[in-house]
Amino acid sequence: MDFKHPKSAEFYRYWLDLPRDGFAPSRDSFRPEQIPSLLPNFMIYELISDDYIKIRLLGSNLSEKFGGSCEGSNYLELVGPAHKIQASQALWAVVNQPCGIFGIVEQVMKSGLSVYMETVGLPLLNIDGGNPLILFQKNELDYEKKLPDENLKNHDYLKIFKRQFIDIGAGLDNVQHLIYPSLADA
Repeated sequence: MDFKHPKSAEFYRYWLDLPRDGFAPSRDSFRPEQIPSLLPNFMIYELISDDYIKIRLLGSNLSEKFGGSCEGSNYLELVGPAHKIQASQALWAVVNQPCGIFGIVEQVMKSGLSVYMETVGLPLLNIDGGNPLILFQKNELDYEKKLPDENLKNHDYLKIFKRQFIDIGAGLDNVQHLIYPSLADA
């Protein structure tokens, strides 16, 4: 993977080094205290159903920039109605394939300015029979902050510019069709 932000690469290396029995590590092997520098830009999604992806944890930097009210809410409400199904399918693919997911997104901060973020998501097995989890690292890229596209509606403040899946050993044959058609040529 060719990450743009060094913390994305650090997160990926940490995840790869976690003990595992299969393609993904268990929730029990994840120790946040081992990666304190990554925690401010960290998220955990809990996949509850096709139409409910709960934001379980939002790191302090992300909470400050985007509002702490996101924690506990449904991620799918942030992507807008036109992309909810594909967003849900892509996240479920991360745990069902299993694989990782990488993206470049534009997101509006609480200040009203938009930033570009590099996002990396990787699965965690919930061995206690709970809902599947995805660990995310979201790092701001060094681009000029600007006012968001005036055509964005309030609920469409997350705009995806690039998405690709990361092969973690199980292949990617079953997930490539989940790329937004508008991103296939990007």
